[in-house]
Amino acid sequence: MGYTITIERKALEDESIPKDLRDALRVIERYGLKAKSTEKQRKAAEYATKVRQERAIRKINDAVNLLRMEGRKVTAYAVAKEAGVSYNTVRKYLSVD
Repeated sequence: MGYTITIERKALEDESIPKDLRDALRVIERYGLKAKSTEKQRKAAEYATKVRQERAIRKINDAVNLLRMEGRKVTAYAVAKEAGVSYNTVRKYLSVD
């Protein structure tokens, strides 16, 4: 499903249209609706995701080890609270029986 937007030049200058909307129309006219990411941006995003995941996994593993050393029950909730990550993040990276 795609959309085609035709922006008339007079719409960009029409004072009855709010300035914010005219500015948005100019941006759409200049760059299009879809901003294409470059290969460099894609690789940077992949790297940032990898770093964030590794950090979360390290926090989770440290929390599990701490809970075990303290003799506490290892649950997803306890790990999330101790690690400072969300419950869903723990569920994503840890298999708690």
